[in-house]
Amino acid sequence: MGFGCRANAERCTQTAWPASESRQGRKERGNLASAGFGWQHGFDGLAFQRVEGKVAPTGRGPALPGVERLADDQNPNLTPWAAAQVRMHNELVKKGHRAFSAQSRCWPGGTPGQALFLQPFYFIQTSQEVWMIWERDHQVRRVYLTLEHTPTPKPSWFGESVGHYENGELVINTIGFIEHPLSFVDNLNTPHTKDLHVVERWKLSDGGNGLEATVTVDDPGAFKAPWSGVVRWQKVNRPIVEWACAENNLGYEQSFELQEYQMPVANTPDF
Repeated sequence: MGFGCRANAERCTQTAWPASESRQGRKERGNLASAGFGWQHGFDGLAFQRVEGKVAPTGRGPALPGVERLADDQNPNLTPWAAAQVRMHNELVKKGHRAFSAQSRCWPGGTPGQALFLQPFYFIQTSQEVWMIWERDHQVRRVYLTLEHTPTPKPSWFGESVGHYENGELVINTIGFIEHPLSFVDNLNTPHTKDLHVVERWKLSDGGNGLEATVTVDDPGAFKAPWSGVVRWQKVNRPIVEWACAENNLGYEQSFELQEYQMPVANTPDF
């Protein structure tokens, strides 16, 4: 499948498989399932790395004494709206606010931002779906292997993901994202709109001891051109453990006297 949503939005709601691929070919899938082991990256995986020859993701801004991480609001690929949003969050941090971290504040990281979470994640795979389960707060993302995109996907944090295996790589096409002031595509407060479209290619490396995902992100409202980035993980030989993101997490406000971003609040019961 070509990365053609910007030119023809209808293609995004039709199929995630190449037109040339047969139904038989769709059945010849790999398997990323993991039970007694997961995947984890180091601190270098907290940001997308550049892909040679491609437009780069948003990087870090200048380091200032006593100030948490800033984003590069001068990235020439940001639209004026996106640059203004990044600049707004930078100004908060410069004034003593903590930099936003979805995993620290119990928000979903979204797609592709969830891939940057530090704790391990695990795969469960059936003939019809791939589940990615993060140890941190047990966030779950579902990739459908036998379905096509719905005509009007219900907006969600992770979007509607459909995929197929291609030469041993899991190729995922995702649309249908929620618009929320705390939904970003990375750890640097880079925003997106409802028109965000993400294509990922996941593959094993290092004899099965490594995992790599290359993402291509398109959103005409936030980026002047699609950009690409890569994340790499190493196998961790242990099962998933409980790691709950609890409410009333006031350590930074009380211990470090730094203002924090809000945490999710359920205004109505979900049962």
